[in-house]
Amino acid sequence: MKKFCNEQKWRIDKNPLVWKTILNSDGSCQLIGGINEFFEHLIEYYNVDTRLDKRIKKQIALDNVERLQFMLTEQVPVFRAPATRVCITGAVYPSTCYLVSELLQLKELQAKGGGGVTVCLHHEDSNKYGDLIRIKHEICDAEFNIRGCSSITVVNGEEEGLLNCDLFIVLGSMRREENEEEHLWMDRNYIAMKRLASILNRYCPERCKVLLMGMDLLCFNLSVLAEKADKVYLYNIIGVTGHHGMVTLPTISRATGIRIPDLHCPPVWGFDGSAKYVDFKHVIYHYGGSATDNPGCEDAATAVEDYSADRNKHKYLQSVLLQSESLVGGDGEHVAVSTNIESNTNEVCHLCSLPEIRVAVRMISEWFKNDGRITLSAAVFSDGTFGLPFGMFLSQPVLMENGEWKPNFDFPPPDETVIIDMLSKVSEIAFEYNLGHRFNMNPKEMPSEISE
Repeated sequence: MKKFCNEQKWRIDKNPLVWKTILNSDGSCQLIGGINEFFEHLIEYYNVDTRLDKRIKKQIALDNVERLQFMLTEQVPVFRAPATRVCITGAVYPSTCYLVSELLQLKELQAKGGGGVTVCLHHEDSNKYGDLIRIKHEICDAEFNIRGCSSITVVNGEEEGLLNCDLFIVLGSMRREENEEEHLWMDRNYIAMKRLASILNRYCPERCKVLLMGMDLLCFNLSVLAEKADKVYLYNIIGVTGHHGMVTLPTISRATGIRIPDLHCPPVWGFDGSAKYVDFKHVIYHYGGSATDNPGCEDAATAVEDYSADRNKHKYLQSVLLQSESLVGGDGEHVAVSTNIESNTNEVCHLCSLPEIRVAVRMISEWFKNDGRITLSAAVFSDGTFGLPFGMFLSQPVLMENGEWKPNFDFPPPDETVIIDMLSKVSEIAFEYNLGHRFNMNPKEMPSEISE
């Protein structure tokens, strides 16, 4: 630049330096000067004023300083919480469609931080693939489904579905074939649960909860699963049984004249599938006002007892039922516990019923909410409460305790004869299939084994 100025015989040290060339690039150069002279040249020759006054320049400088500080600030990335992941194996249409729609809208299941819920669908029968796709499409089109099709995925195996899984739902079991002997049917269920236990031992996350429903041999399957799936936390395994009591509410209402909204769900006891008993006389009902008028009592039909409601307005139906011959035997006692294993060959009956799904959704809600004010009927590990066999899974009134469903020992047990009938049937099955041995050990070692 200095050489160029010497050639033009210019003596100037301003920066930037502005000049213009006459005619073309090879023409003579005419010096304009520095930046101030350039602005004056624009005004004089072209009537263009690009200069800014000091006030505007100062404001621009301040803005640049603030922007620079913002750009230099460490920006912490905001991560969206991962969605609560649910896997449903044995999914079929249409019952699973209703279950999935309820789970996606369940507030207690929503991941904190806006993660929402995602559901994986699986069925070991490849012929059911069309059912899974149909469920996915219907849920994708639902108005409540904010996440769209990303909320539903179809997986090829339980292993894939268990990846980062929070809730693993097992639907249905081996159906009893026509003229099939009982022990052969139970053998097939035993093998299926043993296979599932092997998968859970390898792939089930430690936090994952396992829920079984829609099974003819529910308690048997739960007992086999807990016996073989020794890597899964014992109290993370549970089965749905409350619907057996819930479906009797219309009969109780007709026999007693008490409205269904004022009735709680009857407690369900026993080894569901072999020795089940619905205790009508310990059904709780509301008096002196409807249960629907009590804001603390939500969906009484799915709960055996609600500790958040006004207990002074609760009574047992025992005195009422003694006057009704439709629910008790001729001698005033309840009918004997059902100890026969039945399997309906109608495929529709093997789909999860709406009452069962309703009870399951309530159980899941309370499970993830971890609120100990509600007593439900569910098949859980028996610790000997109520005199039930230790080490097997049996249906009984349960209460949430530190995130685990535990037997509610405050609830009145059924008649002693009912317990004896259950013990007889359960003992036969436990002996034949060698169940319960995982927990029958040295008493000093037992607590640590159960808590694993």
